Amino acid sequence: MLHHVAQQFCASQVAKQACRLHLTSRLRPYTAVRHFTVAAKEPEYHTGGNFEGHHLFHKDAPFVFRNGEQISELQIAYETWGHLNAKKDNAILLQCGMSASSHACSHSRNPAPGWWEEYIGPGRPLDTNLFFVICTNNLGGCYGSSGPSSINTKTGQRYGSSFPRFEVQDQVSAQFQLLDHLGIDQVHACVGASLGGMQSVCSAALFPDRVGKFVTISACAKSFPGSMAFRHAQRQAIMSDPNWNGGDYYNGKLPANGLRLARQLGTITYRSGLEWQQRFGQSLAKGVTKREGLKNEFMIENYLAHQGEKWVNAYDPNSLLWISKAMDGFSLEKPDKDGSPSLIEGLKPAMMPALVIGVQHDVLFPVWQQKEIADTLRKAGNKRVVYYELDSVYGHDSFLLDAVSIGPAVKGHLEQEPSGARHIWEDLASSAVGFLQAISQRGSTADSMRDIFRALGNGEKEVERDRLKAMVKLVWSGRVNEAAVDKAFESLAKEPLMELNDFMQMRQVLTEAMSDTYLP
Repeated sequence: MLHHVAQQFCASQVAKQACRLHLTSRLRPYTAVRHFTVAAKEPEYHTGGNFEGHHLFHKDAPFVFRNGEQISELQIAYETWGHLNAKKDNAILLQCGMSASSHACSHSRNPAPGWWEEYIGPGRPLDTNLFFVICTNNLGGCYGSSGPSSINTKTGQRYGSSFPRFEVQDQVSAQFQLLDHLGIDQVHACVGASLGGMQSVCSAALFPDRVGKFVTISACAKSFPGSMAFRHAQRQAIMSDPNWNGGDYYNGKLPANGLRLARQLGTITYRSGLEWQQRFGQSLAKGVTKREGLKNEFMIENYLAHQGEKWVNAYDPNSLLWISKAMDGFSLEKPDKDGSPSLIEGLKPAMMPALVIGVQHDVLFPVWQQKEIADTLRKAGNKRVVYYELDSVYGHDSFLLDAVSIGPAVKGHLEQEPSGARHIWEDLASSAVGFLQAISQRGSTADSMRDIFRALGNGEKEVERDRLKAMVKLVWSGRVNEAAVDKAFESLAKEPLMELNDFMQMRQVLTEAMSDTYLP
């Protein structure tokens, strides 16, 4: 009976996904102009310096860059959500933008909102009921991964100007070394936007046997002079600050003025003029009654100044310089038969299902660049390419702010067949059958409680409280009212993580509740 129920549940989920995904695969560019008041939404680029709770992959061996230079060791900060299955085939590598950290979503070790908070979790586009999501801080970053602000073990000082120049391909290589460390031979998908979208295409081209699918949003397969010019201006702002000191400022003053200006310039490219026209227009800032002098008197001026200010002491200027240089030099071209650079040749290995998303108001990565990725993949022979063009008013930051428009397309692509989530649903159903059968055959409630904890803990000493509560409700269904379970957890479980001894204290409360009249 249990097996039949589980199979029906699995089939229903697959059917729902197939219906949704059929619609997703038929998406076409949407060009209607939307007239509404734009919400003052801001992305969670960072969390006020709170980057606790990440894991650290440390490789105590030289990491060699594509240019031949090397560092003596490699550190990559990463965070995970969901659970890696026994086959280790349900992992999603989430690749982040230039200024983002590994903290893409809140979790028990760090409850602060992440930069992709709306996308990660049960039932969300990156569904943690199905997938094990991994997000790293980029090589060259300043949130735990090796970069210019890291300590050079040979000198005992921060690298600063001596940190090697690197390429986007090096960042991807570091991510796949982390996957090796985790024992993951192939990811279900690579998903990324902006720099992360460049990395997702790069992963598919460099490691085609290790990537099942990929999603690239607001990115490119080759940088173009327009975006390079914007990044050049940002770098000049920092390098013109007297405190920059050629990149070796760590024992002195931070080039804060340069960083402020660089961030203001970046913000101009991340959003759209249409959004700002609707949000700000020519309105004066709060408290300003007349225009005089050269102070920040308009709302847009105050907005940009605020964006620049909040980046001081939150992001390392050298990380911006090194990573932006890597982005400028990015190209997946390879020589064709005549020796000429060719994107078609470079993307020929990427024959897995691909979702490419562009935004019409994107200034930094114009939408023709995403169209170029999709067209080139098709010319290279990939027959499983979906191109989705969005008219979001938020411009380049749409992938951070417009989850309602982008999320369903991402979810559809990740879960649809071929190479979709059907086998994961079936594995979950099979596991549920075995687990429930084992529990139902146990005569002792104490043994049942221990079984629940061990099954969910998978060897860990602590298990998330909410997962334990959900499983108790399932296993004790028909014997204990769900309200009694909620009451027990509210009174005895105050922390988000529980140890076995704490969990076993629930047994007495639940056993007493069994004697109460239960009316389902």
